[in-house]
Amino acid sequence: MRISAVTRAGLDRFLGELATMVEAARAAEGDRGAFQVLRPAEEGFSVVQDDDGAWRVRGRAAERAVALADLTNPEAIAYVQERLRRLGVERALTRAGAADGDVVRIGGVELDYEEGLR
Repeated sequence: MRISAVTRAGLDRFLGELATMVEAARAAEGDRGAFQVLRPAEEGFSVVQDDDGAWRVRGRAAERAVALADLTNPEAIAYVQERLRRLGVERALTRAGAADGDVVRIGGVELDYEEGLR
């Protein structure tokens, strides 16, 4: 069978035969039943206080949010703050006892904690 993308010659016949082959393949496969969606388990984070009084946040999502951002850019900083807030890091630091001005370490970055900053 010959087809031409330019003139579209033979294209209708080709598409018809392709549709027939797809239908036959689906019929031969039979009922596949319900499908299952697999999602990775959510990885949380932890907040601990280091010996020097600084707070350390460990967790892949929090560390990734900080590592991938240009923290010299105000828009990027705002994004990181919102991302950490949505992850629950701000709430966890507050519950752990963090106060304004405390140092918070996430990955290789040190930040100053400011409660309720948005």
